[in-house]
Amino acid sequence: MKIYRSRRGLRRRQAPGEYPTRRSWRDKKRQARTRRRINTIAMILVLAGLGLVLYTLLLSEDSVVQRAVSTATDSEEIAASAPKDTTLYLTVPKMARVEDLPVYDAPWDSETALDVSASHLDSSGFPWQEEPNIYITGHRMGFPGTRSFLVFYDLDALENGDEIFLTDSDGTRYTYEVFNEFISDPFDWSHTESVSGKNIVTLQTCTLPDYTQRLMVQGELREVTSGAGTPQEETNSPQVEVAPQAIPQEGVAPQAVPQEEILPEVIPQEFEPVLTEPVPVELGREAEQAPVEPGQAG
Repeated sequence: MKIYRSRRGLRRRQAPGEYPTRRSWRDKKRQARTRRRINTIAMILVLAGLGLVLYTLLLSEDSVVQRAVSTATDSEEIAASAPKDTTLYLTVPKMARVEDLPVYDAPWDSETALDVSASHLDSSGFPWQEEPNIYITGHRMGFPGTRSFLVFYDLDALENGDEIFLTDSDGTRYTYEVFNEFISDPFDWSHTESVSGKNIVTLQTCTLPDYTQRLMVQGELREVTSGAGTPQEETNSPQVEVAPQAIPQEGVAPQAVPQEEILPEVIPQEFEPVLTEPVPVELGREAEQAPVEPGQAG
């Protein structure tokens, strides 16, 4: 087949033996229409897919946008309803010195709160939030003259099923039930992470007699009681402290001795402990206080 130019443009010169028929032209037109239909259907499918994707992302009940809006709204509601004072008050009926114990927020590398009472890791969440792991540390020995003295000495007495109570500054009481007790390496921070689907509290102190490991007790939230009143409003009785001569010996449970109120309602800005080192205890042999890692109780 050859192509030649005429006044009306390019024309196709019929090659010898080629004789176009009406049927061949109809076939070509039919093929062209088929291709157009296929292209149209493909375009419709692509647009439908894009519309479905956009609907899933933007308009459906479980869309990313809806979840983001819901999360932001829930966060605002939680922030509006959360207590202005984040101090918690810890009560463990089975422990001798843990009754309305102030638990102050502190970063992992601060021991100020730990040395005067008990410390709450500020990044571990609060009981009114969703799926927190409220991480609270307390000294096994601590400092005489403060609420930290022997405060978590009998943490190992807790068993599965025992109760732990936290009260916020608005008077809401959170009841936890012990479900887990274990010994951990002091450099294992995995126990500060949240547990999916659970609201838990973790109490941590040092092991005896060498303070090299960490004793952990965990409880899961079972009940929330509103309007119980803060511990300061409920009672005017003095705080319970332990006299220095009451340091426990092997096989002898330490006894609490009432003394006058010695702690302010908030942590002082600059606090100097009464002693520079915790008092050692004889447990079959003289125990020396091992260095405590930042943010870890000893």
